[in-house]
Amino acid sequence: MSQKSMEPYGLALKDFYDGCKNVKIVFHRDDGLKEEAPLSFYFRSENNFTLIGKQADKLCQGRVLDIGAGVGPHSLTLQKYGFDVLAIDISPHACEIMKKRGVLNVMCATVYDLKDVTFDTIILMGRSIGFVEDLCGLKKFLNYCKDLLNSGGILLLDSIDVQQTTNEIHLAYQKENLKLGCYIGEIRLQIEYKGQLGEKFQILHVDPLTLTNSANEMGWSCDILLREKNGGYLAKIC
Repeated sequence: MSQKSMEPYGLALKDFYDGCKNVKIVFHRDDGLKEEAPLSFYFRSENNFTLIGKQADKLCQGRVLDIGAGVGPHSLTLQKYGFDVLAIDISPHACEIMKKRGVLNVMCATVYDLKDVTFDTIILMGRSIGFVEDLCGLKKFLNYCKDLLNSGGILLLDSIDVQQTTNEIHLAYQKENLKLGCYIGEIRLQIEYKGQLGEKFQILHVDPLTLTNSANEMGWSCDILLREKNGGYLAKIC
């Protein structure tokens, strides 16, 4: 995932923030599936958080790193409750909007750009863990977090178990992934906005068991705290 792949998303965020409230982006999956997404979701307030989002915020402690913060819904909420939060995102447009909305500490960066800083909580909400791209990337990230978390620190993330779907199109995509030797939750996408297509990129949706096993392999413990009917879940890693 790169800044160029996120450029249409960033431009759409800017237009929505500037007053164009009917803005939508289109996700193009590499099997031809297209799905529209309204921008209002990214600007959700605390009142509109899912149970998973609300629970994650309640579990935060100490200094917080918000990875893939977008336009800062969770950073703003945590700030309101007195937390010291660093919000990071790779989209310059998202970062500028966060600053305008009142997020105090913002960096346009990836987690791997962070050096000589530590946190008590790392959160990745809105399935931002997807940025790791694949299971090797997940293990790399978990290993890197050992240097970012203070003693007793926690990592909170949400993802989705794609195996829970009954949609034949998604099931066929999973089967094709297996044929290609890929994990079923690896999704290859492009984002379109106003006819502009960003670069191709890949995200990871990781099921709870695979996440737990990967965490254990890297020396972490993993607890699945909440599960949704659609396969979504909240995990705590420490």
